[in-house]
Amino acid sequence: MPCDQHGHDDGASSRHGHARPGARAVPPPRFVTPPAHLADPRAFLAALPTMARRSVRDSVLVLVVDRGDPRGLLHGTLDRLDHVLTAARSGAVAVRAALELSGGAALVAGFGPPERVDPHVRSFLTEAAAAGLPVLAAYRATGDRFWSYLCEDEDCCPAEGASFEPQARTTLWKPPDPVAERRNGSARPMEREAVESEAVESEETDPARVRALLEPVVGEQRAAVAESAALLEERFRAERGREASRSRIRRVRSVVRREVSERIRDPDTLAMLGVALLDLRVRDAVWARITPEEAPLHRRLWSRVTRHVPHRHRAGPASLLAVAAWQAGDMALARAAVQSALAARPGYAMAVLMERALGWGLSAERWARHMAENADRFEFEPGVEDGEEPGSGRVPPSR
Repeated sequence: MPCDQHGHDDGASSRHGHARPGARAVPPPRFVTPPAHLADPRAFLAALPTMARRSVRDSVLVLVVDRGDPRGLLHGTLDRLDHVLTAARSGAVAVRAALELSGGAALVAGFGPPERVDPHVRSFLTEAAAAGLPVLAAYRATGDRFWSYLCEDEDCCPAEGASFEPQARTTLWKPPDPVAERRNGSARPMEREAVESEAVESEETDPARVRALLEPVVGEQRAAVAESAALLEERFRAERGREASRSRIRRVRSVVRREVSERIRDPDTLAMLGVALLDLRVRDAVWARITPEEAPLHRRLWSRVTRHVPHRHRAGPASLLAVAAWQAGDMALARAAVQSALAARPGYAMAVLMERALGWGLSAERWARHMAENADRFEFEPGVEDGEEPGSGRVPPSR
């Protein structure tokens, strides 16, 4: 769960003799009866390690769903949450991420001691209630017992908790059947992984994660990005030439540096990034400097841009996302991002180049060295005018 350090537990205890999850005054979340496949708490708790592809010990996880189908999985370790965020902020950040995944409801589970888990889950419940996000279930698992945050009677939540098997593993959804890819302008059905968040570090193929990192957002924020992008396009058309490109490169690099300490979400900046990449000098200047060390940051940023910008602007950020995912070893996302770029703009040279690199099994490390050695060439090339494809004639270095 991408949250900041949470505040300390208030020390409240309940008649159950443990730090009662509902001891603090929390606005009641909108409770919706979960669908049958999500109603069994033991099956839900056992499915989370499978979905996260990593240990859930001392962690808080939020499963985001829409009409019973997965939209994404937010995962944060307690050490990270306690030292990077605050309990007061963690819930707000997680709820915002859930809504950006177009989630219609959420299920939350914390694994660890009550004094560490409760503040984060309470924060999430409070913010979910304020945002109108229905919470289907909320649990804390400590050892081999679990408690619900949403029940109030002994039959539902006995003082000693209910038993479950911490090592049990199960699945709640089967992966979708493969569908032949199309490049006629419609998006290829793609796998979806756990979440856009840097908190999810698994690179194994997970259908929920990949789709969540590429699926366009809906709602007011995307409309605001589209409106801003339309205005910026008009200005950018009038600002041609090398000096204009240099200015755009500086602006984009400034945003990339900001992403180190904050998530860039405001519509004007997201629109600027999408429109700036129409200038292929700008795109190549970014591309040449995606290193394995900075790949997670670029993956996070360009995923967000890809999901927010209008369809006509997706090819550039999706291609950069493919490079970043490849450099991070995230092959499922890299392939899906390439197809997303080609769906937005068939024949887009950078995406074609990445498709070849992935198809040939080109070493990401060798590619990174090649780009580093030729970084200056990728900024300004003699004779290349706006609208041409500087990368169209390039081929990856030999294996």
